[in-house]
Amino acid sequence: MLLPGARVVRRDVLGYNARVSLLPVLLLASAQSGAVKPVDFYRSVVARAAERAHAEVRVALKFDVDHSRWEDPWVLTSAHYEVRTTHSYAQAAKISRDLEFMYAEFVKLLGEGPAQSAPRRVWVFPTLAAYNVFGNEVGAEHSSLLGTFFANQHPEQPVAAYQNGNPTLLGMWITHGALHQYLEQSFGPQRLTWVDEGLAAYFSLFFDWAYAARELERIERGPSCVSLERLVREPIQAYANLPDDRFIQLGMLFHFLLNFCEATRNGATGDPAAGPFQDSLRAAVRGKDVSEDEFMQSLEEAADLLEEDFKNFDFAKQ
Repeated sequence: MLLPGARVVRRDVLGYNARVSLLPVLLLASAQSGAVKPVDFYRSVVARAAERAHAEVRVALKFDVDHSRWEDPWVLTSAHYEVRTTHSYAQAAKISRDLEFMYAEFVKLLGEGPAQSAPRRVWVFPTLAAYNVFGNEVGAEHSSLLGTFFANQHPEQPVAAYQNGNPTLLGMWITHGALHQYLEQSFGPQRLTWVDEGLAAYFSLFFDWAYAARELERIERGPSCVSLERLVREPIQAYANLPDDRFIQLGMLFHFLLNFCEATRNGATGDPAAGPFQDSLRAAVRGKDVSEDEFMQSLEEAADLLEEDFKNFDFAKQ
């Protein structure tokens, strides 16, 4: 199998086969003359033929593509994604595997939208500068809030990120952007910021729940902690101040509501694959009015109790 970027020059296979077909004749002539033992002669001819073949292959394979340039990056296509990166083929393969795993998690929680005619694009730029240039070109107003954004104004609608030297953080960034991409391409533009950003934060934390638990504990002790009411109500502009802290709070809140809170988690009503909060999320991402649904009503009536339970929950023991 040839590596991406390799080019093969066609060779005269018929001519090579013709040379090999002379072996029996040469072997017979040598045996009759008694000049050399047939077996030794045969081994010598085969060894020389193999050496010529190897030399031809080395010449034919031209690894002259510089994948460290963004103009010609590594490109790997999987079932649902096309990943472009200048780092390495191995990085492209890992990102593709992680994305396919997360895609299955997106579908499990939110359901699947219409089939896509082309794979979803993910572009990992070589530097922060290149990433910012692209962000400016496509008018991504909040591209600097995190190391990723979904370029929905670009014709190919890629998720953009950049090399940061930390594969775990890069995976979190890409997953955050990929969730925004998945929601818009599957269900249309999102109306509720806290749902859109909360889901992106929740899925990105799959990479390191222990880190998220430690960060949440730190945040809750400091001034950057945001009340549940503000998390649900405030627009995207509010995320400009300490966005990472807000994403941690939102992601862990979703983790709590989906998996641990007795009143909202999946299985709370007897079905292990569904729950009041998941039902509300599925309706919200499809643009439905959820203001009167079961979860939002309980949030209106008992926000203080829910927030207290969330803050007292020990994620480190889970």
